Amino acid sequence: MTAEQQTLRQSILASRPRTGLSGPFGPWLAVPAIAQPSQELGRTVRYETSLSMRESELVILLTGAKFKSEAEFDIHVGEARKAGVGWDVIQAIPRGTLLSEVESGKEQMGKAEDFSLEKVEECVIPLLKKEHDEGQIKLDGEETCSNAKEREISIVLFTAELLDKNTVSDETYAATKQVLDGQDSVLVEITAVIGYYAYVAYTLNVFKIASSVAPPK
Repeated sequence: MTAEQQTLRQSILASRPRTGLSGPFGPWLAVPAIAQPSQELGRTVRYETSLSMRESELVILLTGAKFKSEAEFDIHVGEARKAGVGWDVIQAIPRGTLLSEVESGKEQMGKAEDFSLEKVEECVIPLLKKEHDEGQIKLDGEETCSNAKEREISIVLFTAELLDKNTVSDETYAATKQVLDGQDSVLVEITAVIGYYAYVAYTLNVFKIASSVAPPK
């Protein structure tokens, strides 16, 4: 390991005392010029946007599901639960046949729906509405805004459409922007979170990095 890698490694460990070099940081460290800005972007999209933790974790889970990154999805289940996302919502996110099932030959034919906007609309949105309508959301030290349900549904649908279609329609963009108080900046943040965690998912998948936590039951 070069001196530059050693310095960067210590910086990553200092900023991630609980998780260290888990996840994508091991592979990234092979190229410090990639690892350094990746670490900084990750911190920004994770902790320095205007999204609530619950909104952010929903975006990350949808991204992990789309890219079939079991490690990314499993790691963020715990974070999503802390942010108040219910088990029913998490389990309703369509993930398709997992890569580990393909590799082990244990695919369950006909039982797993691939990720799509339509499946998110059908399976996830009704449960999100139910959580809000029935007051089931339990947050870990975070306040909710007055239009939390509308924001969350718009963010989830925007995310699902972008992941499924590789873009969003003008109608979706305008409708989401309206719910988000006309702020283009929030749409930039959502798109950045999706892009960063797509990058993370590809890294985890290519280098076959297993989750450091037990998969959700």
